Amino acid sequence: MIAEEKTYKGHTIEIKYDENAESPREWDNVCVFHIGHSRYSFGDKNYNDRESIDKAFHEAKNNGDVVLPLYMYDHSGITISLAPFSCPWDSGQVGFVQVPRKEFVAEFGKKRFTPKLKAKALEWAKNETETLDCYLRGDVYGYVVDNDGDSCWGYYSIEDAMREAESVVDWIVKEAKKKHCEQVKIWIKNKVPFQVRTSLKEALEV
Repeated sequence: MIAEEKTYKGHTIEIKYDENAESPREWDNVCVFHIGHSRYSFGDKNYNDRESIDKAFHEAKNNGDVVLPLYMYDHSGITISLAPFSCPWDSGQVGFVQVPRKEFVAEFGKKRFTPKLKAKALEWAKNETETLDCYLRGDVYGYVVDNDGDSCWGYYSIEDAMREAESVVDWIVKEAKKKHCEQVKIWIKNKVPFQVRTSLKEALEV
């Protein structure tokens, strides 16, 4: 399904939904998503009872880890956020996001969990939550250039997919100009008349 389409420098760019996107929780992540829900299990650790997730929560807190409540809105699809949703009926806390303190400190080669590093951990949790939210909402995209030309998938915003597609077109145009200049040099070297060069150029562009 096409999400957006445009013509850029004479080339067609189609931004399509990535229907086979890989869950970002399969990647090498820093955060740990703990989910306690009877019907959804999109976390790194999923629980069927309140006692188990409460135990995991207190263990993380006792370790000095960053622990943030995770909220979900469930209505014709789900979306998640580190901030609560305004709807009291279809939303609520679904679990928590943990940033393990020791692992995070080691990741940056530090010895202490400084306030600056803690702020970075909060930002990291925010970014991983937003990425997972895109996946859950189906907001993952790919681009196709000229219908069946260059393509790539797994972009978590239309803007990122479009920028990458435009850079591919820029490269295609640059290479085409380079090849044209090289061909013109060969024609000039071989003393091909200008009128003939023009006809040959038009034939090559067909």
